Amino acid sequence: MNTNQNHNAGYAPSLFPALSSSTAWSTSVGTNRAKRATLSAGQLLDIELGLFLLSQLLPTASPDVLPNLLTDNGSSFLDRPTWTPKQHKLLNRGRLLLSHILQHNVWNALLDAYTTIPDRLQAYDISADRSRFGEKTVGFFRNRVITLRQMVG
Repeated sequence: MNTNQNHNAGYAPSLFPALSSSTAWSTSVGTNRAKRATLSAGQLLDIELGLFLLSQLLPTASPDVLPNLLTDNGSSFLDRPTWTPKQHKLLNRGRLLLSHILQHNVWNALLDAYTTIPDRLQAYDISADRSRFGEKTVGFFRNRVITLRQMVG
């Protein structure tokens, strides 16, 4: 069992029905995006937790900025006067839970895979150019966002 599978072994699959437990996507350049990707429940949780974190801290940002948010110890994100203590707590928990996806190439590969899974499995919509994202407002998958909020809140 590889490290990524060990990391994901504890996630509740009931939150993520109809997902493969295998990792069928590739991070190599030139991967055919028309091919359907499969994500493990843990990978889906990581992606949606990252998007949830961004929605709470930088709601107008591109989803691509998550690694910057998680690794920035400088002032570009942390000195925002509008962030509440609860938001700082959320950032710290997010950094702990998502510490394994600090590299841009890892996060980008996860986002690429997420955008190729069927829409019915996604709790977030990501624009085609990845400049913006938003929580889906209808359907079963809204419940996952509530679960994410409870998990880090």
